[in-house]
Amino acid sequence: MCKILLLLEHKENRRLLSEWLETRYEVFSPDFGDDLPSLPQSFDLCILSGRALDRYSHWLQTTKKAQEPLFLPFLLVTSRRDVGMVTRHLWRTIDELIITPIEKVELQARVEMLFQRRQLSLKLKIANENLQEINEIKTRFISIASHEIRNPLHTISAFAQILHRSSEKLAEEKKQEFYNKIQLYVKNITNLLDDILFLSKGELGKKKINLATSNLNNFCDQVIQETQIISDNKINFFCQDKYINACIDEKLLRHILTNLLTNAIKYSPQGSPIDLELISNEEEVIFQIKDKGIGITPEDQQHLFESFYRASNVGNIAGTGLGLAIAKQCVDLHDGKIAVNSEVGVGTTFTVTLPIGNMPRLEDSLDESNSL
Repeated sequence: MCKILLLLEHKENRRLLSEWLETRYEVFSPDFGDDLPSLPQSFDLCILSGRALDRYSHWLQTTKKAQEPLFLPFLLVTSRRDVGMVTRHLWRTIDELIITPIEKVELQARVEMLFQRRQLSLKLKIANENLQEINEIKTRFISIASHEIRNPLHTISAFAQILHRSSEKLAEEKKQEFYNKIQLYVKNITNLLDDILFLSKGELGKKKINLATSNLNNFCDQVIQETQIISDNKINFFCQDKYINACIDEKLLRHILTNLLTNAIKYSPQGSPIDLELISNEEEVIFQIKDKGIGITPEDQQHLFESFYRASNVGNIAGTGLGLAIAKQCVDLHDGKIAVNSEVGVGTTFTVTLPIGNMPRLEDSLDESNSL
């Protein structure tokens, strides 16, 4: 409810006007002569008399300036003979003028117009703040992305030059090591570009979910193979069911699993195993990614899914702080849930739960077809 501050010297006028306005607005009216800077409440409109304008002119200008660029309206109620006395204040601090005796319909119209301007000003302020935040995010993102792309490219270039100049002198094992590292950095750049493309659509609300039937056992095997090729960490896949069908968006699920598996590898010791477990019931499918890495503090867990946020214990491990934010968006688009359970120095488990829909398990379908 909009708040009105009444500054009128005559108690009876103040009481009558306050009672009438209180049927539509929240009104507070301090005694004339009170110290206004100590007012405990904020307000959206001030209705004041000529004497109040004279008495509180400095406070009025200070208050109005403090709200800029937000519009804070002041409505002057005065007699026709006193208009000349307050001319020096018009229109520097006063936004509307109404002559006594007051017509309620006219006053109501003036008040509503001023409130509309106030609301429009608030909306513009919020929109401007959002634009500033978006610009800050874009600037920060470009800076991080440029750094994360430039460094791998320099490394790829260095390995390529070594292979070009010294290929004949290098042992096959060493060559393969360099090829694997080049492949790793190319994959990292590809993942980062995928994140950029996703954010350009997803964060602007343009991302649409495209559900289709998918065999999750095969899908998980594919994602593991794609991720395993760039890592010495073995990814173990566990699933009690031979076939699990679900209605999901494969592109979004690939973002989820790839980001979680990549993080598990990135923050785990070299060679440490990563587990991916797939569980299903009649209503949902559950993916659990477990690692034995550095872990995440309880404080950091509260901010994990915010864009650009990185845990306090990552040290010099490269990253943009976008992977988990993207995974969370993909889960949300599925109307699913994502949770984390972690202990510093022990490891981390991410649990993703997605609705399975009314899709039957593939093994049930096979049983039916075999019985025909």
